[in-house]
Amino acid sequence: MIIRQPERGYRFSIDSVILAGFAASYCRGAVLDLGTGCGVLLLLLSRLAPGMHSGIGVDLQEGLLDFARRNFRDNCPDGRLHALHGDFRGEIPGIEPGSFDLVVSNPPYVRAGHGRRNPDPGKETARHEATCALPALFAAASRFLSAAGRFAFILPYPRLSEVEPCAAKEGLRVEYLRVVHPRDGAPPIRGLCCAVRGGSGTPRLLPPLFLHGGAGKYCPEVERICSLFRPG
Repeated sequence: MIIRQPERGYRFSIDSVILAGFAASYCRGAVLDLGTGCGVLLLLLSRLAPGMHSGIGVDLQEGLLDFARRNFRDNCPDGRLHALHGDFRGEIPGIEPGSFDLVVSNPPYVRAGHGRRNPDPGKETARHEATCALPALFAAASRFLSAAGRFAFILPYPRLSEVEPCAAKEGLRVEYLRVVHPRDGAPPIRGLCCAVRGGSGTPRLLPPLFLHGGAGKYCPEVERICSLFRPG
């Protein structure tokens, strides 16, 4: 795949790659990406999950959606993937509530009112909760999920404590959790979560993901996903 994205401004990171690897296990049917950016997450899922038959990416930034549409056209010419402009905190024309088997999101990770504001508008929107706080994200996921659907997302590890109350308010609970470390022995940096409707109990803790192995290279699991990219 050749992924085109802005030379300046927001560019996708390894978070999208590891979220795709995690979400692929739960990916089937129709998929919705909340905050799709250049569309990389849906493109990776289209290669990693044979059971995925369609995907829609939603974003507020038209500039990024132009990249997403081109990436979808060039890398997935069968027309399964589409990019829509919209604010998922409200209604989105062309998207029906309860119609997706999987919702995915790599949301802004800096809590509103925290951290230094970014002078680049694209980076500010993508990284700071100016337009997408966690409660709104969970409300949107719950609204668009089918009855048996799943919501897969990634967050900084220190923010995992915020997940349970946000999920419970929308009738969701985290079923699976995978903790991400830079390397074996290093503190955790991310949490990969998969939420479902209803039920009870604590999340099932999956084996941790250590991003880097020896010699500073990515671990084989991550390298396998990165091999889907090629320069261009």
